[in-house]
Formats: sequence, C-alpha cells, structure tokens
Amino acid sequence: MNWDDLKCFIAVAQSGSLTDAGAVLKVSASTVARRIAALEQALGRTLFVKKTNGYFLSEAGAALVPLALETEERFRLIERQLAQPGAGLAGQVRIDCPELMGTHLIIPGLDEFRQQYPQISFDFSNSASSAKLTQSHSDVIVRLHRPDQGNFTLRRVGWLAQGLFCSPAYAARHGLPGSAAELAQHPLIGWSTPMAHMPLAQWLEQISGGQTPWMRTANLTAQLKAVQANLGIAALPAYVGQGEGLYPVLDDLPPQGADIWLLRNLATQGLERVDRVVEHLVAQFQRSLAPRP
Repeated sequence: MNWDDLKCFIAVAQSGSLTDAGAVLKVSASTVARRIAALEQALGRTLFVKKTNGYFLSEAGAALVPLALETEERFRLIERQLAQPGAGLAGQVRIDCPELMGTHLIIPGLDEFRQQYPQISFDFSNSASSAKLTQSHSDVIVRLHRPDQGNFTLRRVGWLAQGLFCSPAYAARHGLPGSAAELAQHPLIGWSTPMAHMPLAQWLEQISGGQTPWMRTANLTAQLKAVQANLGIAALPAYVGQGEGLYPVLDDLPPQGADIWLLRNLATQGLERVDRVVEHLVAQFQRSLAPRP
C-alpha cells in the first residue's frame, strides 16, 4: 500500500471532493483520482460512491478511515521527530487543548517559558470535542475527562472550577436571579445539540430545570462573546469569568467542575523539549487554578 495513495484517501474522505482534496495536498484533482483508483485496485474494494454532489464513503471506505488516520498519526510523528534529530531543547511541541484553556490560561503563561527556552516553538490545536486519541499526533493533550485509550501516559494535573456568569451591564440592566428557579426569567446561553453531552452543558440543563437556551453555540469562545455582549447568562470556566471581570451568578451553588488530565504521547519519551513543556504546564495549572473542593 502506497502512503501517498492513503493521504489522498484521507483528504477525500474528509472533504468529499477531489478538487478540495487536491487543494489541501497541493496536487491536481486528476492526481487525487489516480491515487484513489490505485488504492482501490490494491485493496480490491470500492472506497467511495461517486455522485454528482461529491464523493461519499462506501462501507469499505468507512472501515478504512480510522486505520488510515492512525497511520497518518505515526507518519507525522516520525516526520517531526526526524526533522531535528538530537536537537534536544530545539524544535516544536504540539499541544491539543480546549480552546479557552489555550487562549486564557496556557498561552498567557508562555512569556517566561519562551525567555528560558527560546528554541522551543508551539503548535496549538483544539480537537477536544471530536478527535479520538488514537488519531492524534499531538505531543501533549489536555482533556476534561479521563480517556480510556490511546498511546499516552496520563496524569491528573488540576481541577477546573466552573460557574454561571453574566456581564456587569447585564446585571445592572436586568438584575441577578436569586435562585435556580429564577433562571427561567433570564436568557441562557448554552450548547448546540451536538455538544449537549458535555458535562458543562448537562449541568446548565440540570440547574435551569431543562430551560431551553435563548442562544446555542458550538464553542465556549462564542458563549463568552455573547455574555460580554450583555446577551444573557452562560456556564463558563471560573478562571475565564473572573479574568474577564464578569459577574458570578448563583455563586452559592455547590462547586461545579472537572478534573484536568494531561496526556503525553508515548512516542515523545526522551524528548527533552517535551519534558520541559510538561513541567511548565503542570506548574501553570497548579499556580492558576483553585484546589479541588
């Protein structure tokens, strides 16, 4: 099996289009088509159903996707580690973390680290809502639930306190609810249906008695912006709400939160730059977050 053929398969599976896949891979659509045909011939299976509105995975194609993504992970790790063999502290470290944690907690704490280790660079991503660990090629992953699979070492590094928040202007204009029952008199900002399984979304539904949010979004960044625009009340990480000067709502509720899990790719064992980044992240979480109640 040819790796270039497999790359084309992954690109078409993700985009559903030869043209879009070619743009991602920087090759022509005809080249992608030839690669797909070669892979199908080698496997003796039809991987896509071709329709006028795009390419759709066949049953065999759908079965191949997780294996192809895992293979892609291995190749990317090999490429990155061999790009600077023996570089020690020099090189890139890829971190996959929840979006607000990256922008409001991890990234603001990197200035001192950069001064100490200027040869270490970073690549941040946020796939926490969907990506499987077996498909991740990140060096370090931060999760708010304990994973049960993947080629990673695992440690709990902190506790993320969460609560309800609104803007000062909203509080001045509409007042604050005095009890959970009074949340029905206020517009809530919550999660779109595909994200309703998340603990924070379930807590908001529980505490509000199943109230339908006035606004639903797919990420916390949009919810934060909506709160800052005086549009209602949302459940947010406490360090974000407090750091942005938002008003706590019903702050006498029992503490709500989630354990923070730090995972390190087993393929990075022995890489000194990843050692230093992990040490920094653990210290950052300990400094910035309240202890678990």
